[in-house]
Amino acid sequence: MPLTRSRRLVAALAAATAVTLAPLTVAPAQAAPAAPAAANAPSSASPAVGGLATAPQRAVRWVKVDRARVTVKRDRSSRTVARPGAGTRLVVLDRKPRLLEVRLPGGKVGWVGKRAVTSVPLQGTSGKRFTTGRVAVSQHVRPASRSVERAALGTKVVKLARTTGRDVDRVKVRLPNGKSGWVSEKKLRKRDVWGQLAQCESGGRPHIATGNGYYGMYQFTARTWRSVGGKGLPHRNSAKEQTERAQILQARAGWGQWPHCSRKLGLR
Repeated sequence: MPLTRSRRLVAALAAATAVTLAPLTVAPAQAAPAAPAAANAPSSASPAVGGLATAPQRAVRWVKVDRARVTVKRDRSSRTVARPGAGTRLVVLDRKPRLLEVRLPGGKVGWVGKRAVTSVPLQGTSGKRFTTGRVAVSQHVRPASRSVERAALGTKVVKLARTTGRDVDRVKVRLPNGKSGWVSEKKLRKRDVWGQLAQCESGGRPHIATGNGYYGMYQFTARTWRSVGGKGLPHRNSAKEQTERAQILQARAGWGQWPHCSRKLGLR
């Protein structure tokens, strides 16, 4: 009996030791969820400076034509979104071979032709000016670009835009015939030479004929009028026509054709 009791005691101690040494396991349902790796890892898609993400810089263009056409889609038949004027600032959103997707200052978005915009900063402007001489009006900002017109001295133009970056003296103007192009700011002035000359010669009256052999705003003789391509008599033509003929005469023979008034106005 003592031996049997001893064997039972040894077996009980062995069982207790086995329970104590068994590894502790935790049920999966009680395990804490693992944090997603992407939440803590830095993203390579958004660069950061000093821990703060920086937004990408958008390219900017300026409208260089009188009225650019911005459309909803990329085809020409698409509906027009807006017609921004020269000098309007556009933010480029997307690019295609001949088109740019842009955002206008008011928030509208659409497509515009690349030829209608420029990377040279422009500033919208307005006001009438007069050319100081015979001026070549160029197609693009650069003076070396193709000339679209040669404006006579004293031609009345409307300022559309001017550069604010390179070539700061360049101004886009619209001519009386509707064409537009770029000239040097130095070639323009506020003084209306032909208006002043007409005022001096005839009081600015285009239809004046006093019977002294001189007619119209610039007091042409009939012979001189015909020599510059005029039809009929000067005072029976429009003021615009008379000014154009006077410009031709001045280009050929100078201000001496109006000796008193040109001297009075300081033109010679």
